[in-house]
Parts: sequence; C-alpha cells; structure tokens
Amino acid sequence: MANEVMAGMESNAINPDIARERLKATFDPLELTHIFDGGKERTTRRKELENLLFSDPLFCLRDNIYLSTSDLYSATMARSVKLFRLKQDQKWSEDDLLLALRLIRDQNCLSLHHSMFLPALERLASDDQKARWLPLARRYHMVGTYAQTELGHGTNLMELETTATYDKATDEFVLSTPKLSSIKWWPGSLGKTSNHAIVLAQLVVDSKKCGMHPFMVQIRSLVDHTPMPGIKLGVIGQKMGSNHNDNGFLFLNNVRIPRENMLMKNAQVTRAGKFLTSGPNKANYATMIYVRVMILSWSFGAISAAATAAIRYSSVRRQSSLAPGQEESQVLDYQTQQYKLFPTLASGYGFFFIHKVLSAKYKAMLVDMQSGNSKALPEMHAWSSGMKALITDITTYNMEICRRSCGGHGYLRASGLSDMVCEAFPLATVEGENTVLYLQVARYLLKQIAKALTGQQTTGTTEYLTMNEASYICPLQKPVDCRNPDFLCEVYKKRAYRMVLKVAQALQRDMESGKEQAVYMNNNLQPLVRMATAHCYYLAMRSYIEGLASLQVSPPARKILDKLCCLFGVHYIVTLSGDFLEAEAIGLEQLQWLQELELQLLAEIRPDAVTLVDALDFHDETLSSAIGCYDGRAYERLYEAALKEPMNQTEVDPAYDKYLKHLIMEGAQSKL
Repeated sequence: MANEVMAGMESNAINPDIARERLKATFDPLELTHIFDGGKERTTRRKELENLLFSDPLFCLRDNIYLSTSDLYSATMARSVKLFRLKQDQKWSEDDLLLALRLIRDQNCLSLHHSMFLPALERLASDDQKARWLPLARRYHMVGTYAQTELGHGTNLMELETTATYDKATDEFVLSTPKLSSIKWWPGSLGKTSNHAIVLAQLVVDSKKCGMHPFMVQIRSLVDHTPMPGIKLGVIGQKMGSNHNDNGFLFLNNVRIPRENMLMKNAQVTRAGKFLTSGPNKANYATMIYVRVMILSWSFGAISAAATAAIRYSSVRRQSSLAPGQEESQVLDYQTQQYKLFPTLASGYGFFFIHKVLSAKYKAMLVDMQSGNSKALPEMHAWSSGMKALITDITTYNMEICRRSCGGHGYLRASGLSDMVCEAFPLATVEGENTVLYLQVARYLLKQIAKALTGQQTTGTTEYLTMNEASYICPLQKPVDCRNPDFLCEVYKKRAYRMVLKVAQALQRDMESGKEQAVYMNNNLQPLVRMATAHCYYLAMRSYIEGLASLQVSPPARKILDKLCCLFGVHYIVTLSGDFLEAEAIGLEQLQWLQELELQLLAEIRPDAVTLVDALDFHDETLSSAIGCYDGRAYERLYEAALKEPMNQTEVDPAYDKYLKHLIMEGAQSKL
C-alpha cells in the first residue's frame, strides 16, 4: 500500500476530473490572463520571472508553514535581499519588481519601503530632499518605513500625540512620544528591518501646534543596525498572520533631527522659526489614499487566490452522489457549493476592474494636486475610503467561505487557505478600520445631500443625489431585464439615494427636536454606516461596468465576463434584499426574478468555473496550496506535506520519554 501511495505521488499525471473541466471551457483563458497581466508582453515577462525565481529553492513559499517566527523572518529577509539584488543586477524596472513581489505574495521584509516609504518621499519631499534621499533609498542604503499609527490612535490623524517641537536655538526638531498611547505601533518593517522612518508628528513652533507633518528620522545605525540614541523599538508580537513582517513599535525620547529633515514639499519651518505652507496641507493625505487604492489590488489577489484553490479542489473532490447508484459526484456540481464559490469568483473579477477605474481617477487627481488643484481630494478621499472598506469586507468574508467550502482539509495550513485568510484579515483594519471609513464616507454624503436638498447640483460619485425619486420606475420590467448590468446599477442607485435621504431626514428631525449634536449623531451611527455601505455598493457596481466597457475582447470572453458582472450585481441585491425592498428599488416580483436568475447564473458559469480560475494564472508556488495546484492532485500533495511536518521526522517524539512513557508504565504496574 505504501508503495502504491509513493508511486502515485511520483506520477506527473493531471487529475482526470480537472482535465475534463478544462475541456468544457467556452473561451480562451489566455485572453483573460493577458488582461490581468496588462498585456501579452507582461504575461511573457511574468513567466520569465516565475522561471527565474521558482527555480531557486529560496523562493519556495509552501515550506513556510514549518518555520518558527524567527526562522520565517530570517528566510523572508534572505528572499527579500536576493530579490532586490536581482533587481539591481538584472536592471529590472519598477514594474518588474512589483511583479516579482506579487509572485511571492509580497512576502518580503522590505514591503513598506516600497509601498509607503518611497511613494511618501516622492510625494511629500522637496526637490532638494528627493535628490538627497531617493538615490540612497533606491540603493537600499536607506531602508525605510512609514510610522503613522500609534498605540492609542489610528484613523483619527489629527489627534496623533507624537510631537516635533522646533528648537530655534539649535535649528533642530525635537521628536517625542510623550506618553504610552503616543508610541508608534504597527508600522510594517519597523521592528527589526528599517534604519529610517518617515514619522508623522504634530508640529509645534513657539508653543503653537501647526498640524500634522512628516519627518525623516534615522532610527538605526548605518554601521551596526543598533537603535539610535533616544530610540527604543522592537516587534509588537505574534499576529494572526503575516508573521514574516516585523510590525513594530517606536518610542522617541527627545530625539533631535536637523530642521531640513522635515519633508518640505508642502510646508516648512524657516531658520527663524516661521511656519510656511507652500502647497495644500491636505496633500499629506495623498499617500494614505494611494495605499487605500493599492489595497483594492491586494484584495483582488487575495480573494482570487482563495477562489482558485477552492474551485480547483471542489472539482476533484467527490462526495456522495446526486443520483442513487451513480459514482460520487464532484463537490462543484452541488448548487450549494456553487453558491459559496461563484459569487466569490465574480467579486474577485470585479475587484480587478474596480481597482483599474479607481486607480485611473487617483492618478488624475494626483496630477491636479501637483499643479496646486486639490478640488478632487474630498471626493477621492471618500471614494477610496469607501471602496477600501467595502471590498476588504467582501474579501475577508468570502475568503473564509472558500476555506469552509473545502471542509476539514481547508483547515490544514498545507491547503494554503488558512494562511490566505489570516493574511487577508488585516486588510479590513490597515489604513483605517472599516467602520471608521464608512463613517468618513457618510460625512461626505451628508454634505452632498445637504447641497442637493438646497437645489445645488452634485457631481461625480454623488450626482445621483439630485435625482427625482418620484419619477423612478424600476427598470426590471421583465425577467430578462435582470441580466442587464446597467439596469441593476440603477437599482443600486435608487437604494443608495433612499438610504442617504432617509438618514439625512432622521438627523434633521433629531436636530430640530433640540438634541445635542453628539447625541443625535451617536444615535444614528449604524444607519450612517448602512447608508455609506449602500453608496459604496452602487459605486462598486458602476465601476465594475465601467471597467468592463473599456475592454476589447472576443465575444466568448465578453459573454462569460458579462455573466460574472451580472452575478455580482444580482447576488448582492438578493443578499441585501431587505434594503432594496425598503427603498422601493425593487418589488417582490422583481426579487423573485432575481433569485431565480441567481441560480440560473450558477448553472451557466459552472462549465467555465475551473477555466476562469486558470485564467488568473497563479503559479503553484505563488498559490502554495496543496489542494489548489494546477494538476489537481490534492490528496497526493496533502500526504506529501504531512511527510514534511517536523514532528514526522522522528518515529517517537521526545515528549514520549519525557512525559507519556511514565504514565503508560505506571499504568502497566498498577493492580486492578
């Protein structure tokens, strides 16, 4: 029997069930792969990087599950250094580096250096400062992080307690974390990796607070990497996931830095101690918005990876039978399994297009800001906050559904799914806890509905607030209308409008009743969150449609993409049907049509399910899932992973001699 098992493991055959799945495809997956990669040339380049990286055992991610936290950090650091040396030696472009990082699921110790430190320098430093620091940072002589969040404050930036006080006598800033709650807490790469940090602090000049500003602080020696005088730092401890990243804390005890270390593109302090602003102070938010936009891309990768593993496994896992006397059925043939996985797949595809649309809007806003026009900032702040909150909520929820859909094997770390889920969970908290972000969106919406109710025109993402609700007629007049994404978008719009109006009216009543603002706002926080969420679903649906409309694809590819978009729209209307009925966006008849269509779409997408995840084209090493590999040999790979488990390297565990042996022997000597 053991020989049969080992022979099966050595076979290179593709699981016949998954092979048959690929023969059912109605479209060419490579066409969609090129879209996800950004073109045929980028797909070719990705394949070249995969061959380069994964031919080196150092980049084998699946063995991470056997490492201690310290060993994991060490292995990740080795991988990170090797990666950046490859970049230098082979003259990779920045796009090449980002692609390589994506292939290793961004498991590198220098992630904050690239995702926040370098972008912050490019956006917040003066030209002289860029000339001084950027070359050093790009050569990794300066390795940096972005220290904003504190132990006691996260999203509420204006209440950060770290201070930077200007000392006119010495022409220096004195940085301090004056109490426990002000210690910088959570920045990635801070605990052990970085030697510099861009520290967000409250600027104090002549005892006057001048707002929050960024400062360049050297935190470790460039010679031996020990902490600089006045600085205490370390890692914050074990987390649910992503323990390759040394998220850290930073204590500043009257640390002095030159005046020139204040990032001065938008503000500066002169030698005489005069505070000057040379650009919009709100530009400091640009880096945070950039990361929120990037989180949409990370969410696309995370939810797509989980869908890939779960759908491939469901195609080769057989359990019970749909008809008596027949062989066991593929789990993917059960409608309940399709209901778990296909909306997740449709959401993942949608997030790609939603990110594409929002990223373009962000880039346009950045160009305007660089020329002094920050008019689009409030809308972009609300838009990016809302999309980050909604998409990471959907991502984390559906990834856990993917894990559960794989039964007990999904609980194994070798499945990859448990690690994927735990690594994705922070997305709902990083760069703003989602409830707080929804409330920021709500505040923006209240300002916009106030304009609309006084006869002013609203534009952009809130243009719908000037709609004439009395003239609304549900566009779903017959069942076939439910397949029209534009009609579905109108339904989302109506629901959003009604919910915004309802909350605004409730707040107005409470205000007129004489209640204090703090009281009536707190009494309506949950309705405000629901209102903002409705707005975000509308924007998500609208952006999904807009992103798809810009594609030039073959009719077969267009057909399956339209089905996924339709499923996305239909699924969340059905899931949240109470809101849509209450808003009179649909009636009971339309809801029945939508429920029926949702199940029809599951059946229509079923033949292409495996090919749709194949189109995402995750390399097996990137996915690191024993049950989600391309060849479908889930059982062989699970057994192979078990054999690698450190506890299986000895037949008798040391705990036997130390503890269990004595209990067993004493039991043998006891008299009945």
